[in-house]
Amino acid sequence: MKVISSDCCSVAKTETTVERCPRCNEKGKGVSLTTVGSMVKTAVPAEKLSQATYKLCRNIGCPVVYFAHGIAIDKSELRVPVNFKEKSYDGQICYCFNHTVASIKAEIQSKGHSTAPAMITTEVKAGRCACEVKNPAGTCCLGDVTRVIQTVLDQLNRK
Repeated sequence: MKVISSDCCSVAKTETTVERCPRCNEKGKGVSLTTVGSMVKTAVPAEKLSQATYKLCRNIGCPVVYFAHGIAIDKSELRVPVNFKEKSYDGQICYCFNHTVASIKAEIQSKGHSTAPAMITTEVKAGRCACEVKNPAGTCCLGDVTRVIQTVLDQLNRK
C-alpha cells in the first residue's frame, strides 16, 4: 500500500487491496490514518488504528465509516456525527468553519442564497482549514456544502 499524494482539499490516492466495505460492499475512497486517528474515540482499541491508510464508506445505510484489511470502524466509534451517514441531519457539514445544515438553511431562507461556499473558499486559500483532522471524510467539505445548498433550494422551491 502506498500513498501517492494528499493535501487539505484533495483525496489521497492510494493503492490497496481492500477496496470494498466489509459490511455493505460499497467501494471505498482513500482516507489517511491521520483522519481516522483524529476521529475515533479514545476507547477504540489500538489495533483498529494499525493500518497506514483506510477506505471511507459513504453508504448512508451502513454503520461502517472506515475500513481496512480486517478492520471496520463504525460511526458509533467516532467523536463527531458523520453528516453523510445520517438521513435526517441539521448538524455540522463544514467541520473547520462550523457551518451546519441548519445555519445554511436559515441563511438561504433569510437572504435567498448561502455565503458558505465563498467563505470556505477564502479560508482554504488563506491556509486556515484542517480538513484532514476535522472532517470525517478527510477532505474539503465544499462538495457536501454544495449538495446541502442544492437540497435546501430544491425543498424551498417545492413549497
